[in-house]
Amino acid sequence: MINGMTYNELATECHANNHKWWHDLETGAPLDRDKDELLMLVVSEIAEAMEAERKNLMDDKLPHRPGAEVELVDAVIRLADFAGAYKYDIKPGVYLVNETPANKGAALLGITSSVVDIGALCSDDGDHFPEIKVLIEAQLWASLQLIQQYAEKWNYDLHGAYAEKSAFNKVRKDHTAEHRKSEHGKKW
Repeated sequence: MINGMTYNELATECHANNHKWWHDLETGAPLDRDKDELLMLVVSEIAEAMEAERKNLMDDKLPHRPGAEVELVDAVIRLADFAGAYKYDIKPGVYLVNETPANKGAALLGITSSVVDIGALCSDDGDHFPEIKVLIEAQLWASLQLIQQYAEKWNYDLHGAYAEKSAFNKVRKDHTAEHRKSEHGKKW
């Protein structure tokens, strides 16, 4: 749970907050987004968390918070948005979540591996089969659990960072349609 929400409630909220990323900027038509691309964006957040840990950086958007804490929240937001968009029911399943390693790099690699496993399950549209969809849902749960365990182990405030980052994302200039349409604007 994050901020008192179940993972499914979080997915609904994150997808609602990120609705604009799922529609064409010009026409407003729904986009058929690439699942591998979306999961790679989650991996990039985890990589940014590693860099923040390695360099002991504070976040550039929420400068009073550790960079790793906010990057992990970004990974949570992206995973939850993914789950909400594809209507996955995030729940425990066959995947075990092991104890978080004492080494931050190993722990972040474990989170990354868990996210990559979601992509492997989604390949070739295998998630259209009910038995594969259940595995994806369980792997989403495992990935979110690993992030929460990491945060707990190193005393990161995912709840507070989630609330602040969600509020910040709603008003940030680089998320506006005008900025996204510019030459160097975020395209996905």
